[in-house]
Amino acid sequence: MHNLTFETNVPTDHLLHLPDDLPAGVLVRITVERLADKTMTEDYQPRTEIARLALAARKAHLAGGGKLLSTEEISAEVRRRRGGLADE
Repeated sequence: MHNLTFETNVPTDHLLHLPDDLPAGVLVRITVERLADKTMTEDYQPRTEIARLALAARKAHLAGGGKLLSTEEISAEVRRRRGGLADE
């Protein structure tokens, strides 16, 4: 088997899903390396007006003491605002 490299975000449950083409029953070494957030660094410059507005809203939210939500937390918030209804 050749080397395989993939990047993924760690979900709140910390369960990572390996690529489907990884053969079962082989010995592998997994190294966890934290990568810098490539999209929201201080020098990030949005290219569109909607992106500039979104980034300004994000910065204002964080400056006001808000926190960023994970995808699971966003889904839960959407469900709550829909009165408990799930996506279909």
